Amino acid sequence: MSTINNRINIFIPLLGSLLLLACNKDKTLTGQGSANAGRDMAPGEIILTDEQISANDFATGRFETKTFHQSVRATGMLDVPPEGKVAISAYFGGYVKELPLLSGQYVKKGQTLMVLENPAFIQLQEDLLEAKGQLAYLESDYRRQKGLAQSKVASEKKFLKAEADYQVMRARYEALRKKLHLLGIQADQMEPGDITPIIHVKAPISGTVTAIHAQRGMFLEPSDVALELVNTGGLHLELRVFEKDAWKIKEGQQVVFNLQDNPSKEYFGKVQLVGKSVDLDERSIGLHVHFKPSEEVAGWMPGMYVEAAIQTASVQEAGLPEEAIVRSGNLHYVLMQTERTPGERRFIRKRVVTGNTEEGYLEIKNSRDFAENAVFLTSGAFNLIAE
Repeated sequence: MSTINNRINIFIPLLGSLLLLACNKDKTLTGQGSANAGRDMAPGEIILTDEQISANDFATGRFETKTFHQSVRATGMLDVPPEGKVAISAYFGGYVKELPLLSGQYVKKGQTLMVLENPAFIQLQEDLLEAKGQLAYLESDYRRQKGLAQSKVASEKKFLKAEADYQVMRARYEALRKKLHLLGIQADQMEPGDITPIIHVKAPISGTVTAIHAQRGMFLEPSDVALELVNTGGLHLELRVFEKDAWKIKEGQQVVFNLQDNPSKEYFGKVQLVGKSVDLDERSIGLHVHFKPSEEVAGWMPGMYVEAAIQTASVQEAGLPEEAIVRSGNLHYVLMQTERTPGERRFIRKRVVTGNTEEGYLEIKNSRDFAENAVFLTSGAFNLIAE
């Protein structure tokens, strides 16, 4: 008797577990049991009641004709024109006396970037003032000798000597004046009391300080780069495309691109220039792309990585919302409605060949394999196919 009781005690919990498992099996969707109970279903067929469609926010729809752009993928970076990048150095060496800048600081054209000091600057100014005084004397003597020579009062030899001395000193004065001009010293109105051992190195463009290689007290050679400036006013894209796609690219084509820090945000530009040479290492050509400036663009910097698509052509083709297509490995599927009766709908999985994406729609390249009025599950297909 005890053996029978033991068997009953084991059987009852086991039976309860099996019943619980059977009850839970059809609860993936709200109300699913009422749809499939007692119905004949073809292999792979899914039946949904109107109640389930409403409760699970499913939606159906037909093919929609959309304009899909064929595109060529490209990568590159933000850049500025060569004239927008400046390496600041000094024409003549000197000790860095002042350097009141920080990396990232914005400077205006003509603003002092640093102050250099060198006794050699004094010598240049002294030489110029001496040349200036001698030039005035030699010019006067030259004009006097020229008048005497024309009047046959003085020999031509003296005139030629005066002319040669004047021209030599004039050349020396002009050379010194231009050297001082390179140093930022205006020599035309210079007086002895204006001589200074320092020069102010000024910004040749407006822009942002991107690098500082000098420091106070160091001797800056003429070949040394003290600062680097970048003006982002001409910010643009420099892209690369593989040579096999080069023939598709033309000036004026629209470019859709995004930055690495926000891949979902799209920006637009146009191809301005197409390279005419192939990089032998990468087997690619360069593209120059312009885009409209905006407040958002103002925060971009040269060197930022960009992914882009150059729109090379457009086609009118049937499409479905991206949510209607489910990817399984390398294949894509949709749920097509096969029958609609009062209170329920039947669907079956069908394979589709997808193309380009446009504003949330996927191009269906084999749309002609379906009836013109075919109906598809456009929302919620993923969960049903995945099951």
